[in-house]
Amino acid sequence: MIIETLTLDTSAYAAGDLLADTQEIQGFSSMAANALAYLTSVTVIDEDDQKAGMDIVILNSNVTLGTENSAPSISDANARTIMGIVRVNAGDYVDLGGVSVATRTALGLPLIMTAGTPGMWFGCVTLGTPTHTASGVRIRFGFVKA
Repeated sequence: MIIETLTLDTSAYAAGDLLADTQEIQGFSSMAANALAYLTSVTVIDEDDQKAGMDIVILNSNVTLGTENSAPSISDANARTIMGIVRVNAGDYVDLGGVSVATRTALGLPLIMTAGTPGMWFGCVTLGTPTHTASGVRIRFGFVKA
């Protein structure tokens, strides 16, 4: 499992805004081109306890989804690098006091590394109106490499 900390804007977001632009998921750059892996689970650890739903966009190329805290803006050509989107709804969170955690399992999303730049990246679009600290959200990705 790999855990990544989002780099966030600390101003309030509007629903549909880009919560975090593209960040690399560590552990994939050593894989060969055209190698296959499966995303099996996603756990969102919301240390700010906002419980806002989000779409986690998984890409096999380091392209931008747009400007954080604004509506996403990705070109048609860059959208072709999207491997899938995992939706985490507000109702998926379990409140544990000062932190909330949401888990999506049994995903089975196939991920194929591209030639030249093997790796995986992700970005997040908020479905709510949260205000976060600069590093208040972490995402744990579960993978199986084929």
